[in-house]
Amino acid sequence: MAEYMASCDCVITKAGPGTIAEALTCGLPIILNGCIPCQEEGNIPYVLQNNVGAYSEDPVHMAQIVSAWFGPQKDSLQEMSERARKLGRPEATFDIVRSLADMARS
Repeated sequence: MAEYMASCDCVITKAGPGTIAEALTCGLPIILNGCIPCQEEGNIPYVLQNNVGAYSEDPVHMAQIVSAWFGPQKDSLQEMSERARKLGRPEATFDIVRSLADMARS
C-alpha cells in the first residue's frame, strides 16, 4: 500500500482506520466517501476537524473537490498535506510492540 500511496497526491477511500493512518503517514489529503456504520463513523470527524480532507458520497462532488484541490485550491492541498504528515505516526506499530514487550517482561 505504501508504494501506491507514495505515487499519489491524495486518496479517495472509505473511513477505514488503516487507510487513514497510512495516508496521514504519507502526508496525503483524504476524501472519505463512506464508512462502516458504528465501526468507522468516528473517523470522519477526525479527518474533517483536523482539516486533512473532505467527505462526500456523491461522485460528482468528489470530482469537484479533486478538481479544486488540483486547481484553484492547490495551496490548500499543500497545507492539508503538511497537516496530515504532522498527524501521521509512522512508528506507531513499533511503539505498540515495544510497550507490549515491556509489559510482558514486567
